[in-house]
Amino acid sequence: MPRNPNAEPKPFVLVEIPKEAPDPRPVATHEKFAGLTGRLEISFTVVSEYLFVGSGSYEFDPNHRNQRPDVWYTFYRRNGQLCVPGTSLKGAIRAIVEAISNSCVSQRHRRENLRSSHHQPCRFRDIGSRLCPACRLFGTTGYRGRVHFTDFLPQGEIKPEIVKIGELWEPKRYDPTKRRFYERKTFQPVGSLAPQQGFRFVEAVQKDSKFHGALLFENLSEAELGLLLHALGWEPEANGYRTAFTPKLGGAKPRCFGSVEFRPVRLRLWSGGVKGLLAPREVQGKDLLPLLSRYLQVCRDSRLLHEPSCAALKEGLKPKSERCPREVY
Repeated sequence: MPRNPNAEPKPFVLVEIPKEAPDPRPVATHEKFAGLTGRLEISFTVVSEYLFVGSGSYEFDPNHRNQRPDVWYTFYRRNGQLCVPGTSLKGAIRAIVEAISNSCVSQRHRRENLRSSHHQPCRFRDIGSRLCPACRLFGTTGYRGRVHFTDFLPQGEIKPEIVKIGELWEPKRYDPTKRRFYERKTFQPVGSLAPQQGFRFVEAVQKDSKFHGALLFENLSEAELGLLLHALGWEPEANGYRTAFTPKLGGAKPRCFGSVEFRPVRLRLWSGGVKGLLAPREVQGKDLLPLLSRYLQVCRDSRLLHEPSCAALKEGLKPKSERCPREVY
C-alpha cells in the first residue's frame, strides 16, 4: 500500500545506471589547440507551459490583502534583463551527457549511496589521470573542462508571469541503480492566485519564449562534439538532424516546467596553426545541417554514446497528455 494514498503519480524518468563500468581515458590538455575548437550559436524555445530559472531573490507585494501573490521567487536577471545563465545550461546538459555516455555520477544527494562502485565520481590527481567521458568534457575538481555555455538572452520582448505552484520537496527515497530526470507532461494550474499554505509563487516565462546564446568548446573530437549535440536533444537523419527529445532547464521541473527545444544557428570552427588560432570557418543555414549530421553519426559509430541509456531517456522524455502533479506526489 502506498505511504500516501492521495499522492499523485510521480513525474520521474528513471534511466538505469549500466552494469558495465565507464570507459576512462586520458584527459586532453590545454597548452595547445588540437581537434575541434569553436562556437556553436544556438537558440531554444520554451515548449512546456512555463520556464523558471530562479535568481535566489524574492519580490513581495505589501498590499496583497490575501487576494493576489504576496511573495514570489524572481526569475534570474543580468543587468536588469531576463537571462538564463550559462551555468544553468551547463548543469542540465552535463546531467544528460553523464546518462547517455555511461559516465560517473558526479552529483548525488547526501543520503544517496550508489550501488555501482564503478560510477563513483572521478578524481583528477595529475595529467596522467583517466576520466569518464563527461568529466573529460565538463571538468572536475582540479581539471578545467573544455565545454562552456554563454548566458542565454531573450529574443524579442518577453513578459514574465507570476505562477502559483505546489511546494517542492525532496524525494524521500532514492533508487541507487538509476539516474532521475523529469517527464514532459502538462502543467496543472492550481486556481486562485491568493496566498495559500502548501503553495508558492514563481516568476516564469511562458511557452514559445525564445532565448539565444552559444556553446563554446575546445580540443574536442568529432565524436565528443556529437555527444554534446545528442545531449541537446538531437539525433542524426539524412543530411541533417531531428529533435529526439527536449531537455529540461531551471526549476520546478516536477511541476512540468522547463522543457526547451534547441535549434542551431551558426557554427564557427577555428583551426590551430604554429602561431595560434587561424581565422575561423563559419557555417550556417543549410550548409550547417550535413555537418551536424556527421558529428552525430560519428558519435553513434564510436563507443562514446551508450545507446540503451540514450534510448531510455528519449522514450521517457516524450511529450505526454497526462497532467503533472499539482500537489503531493
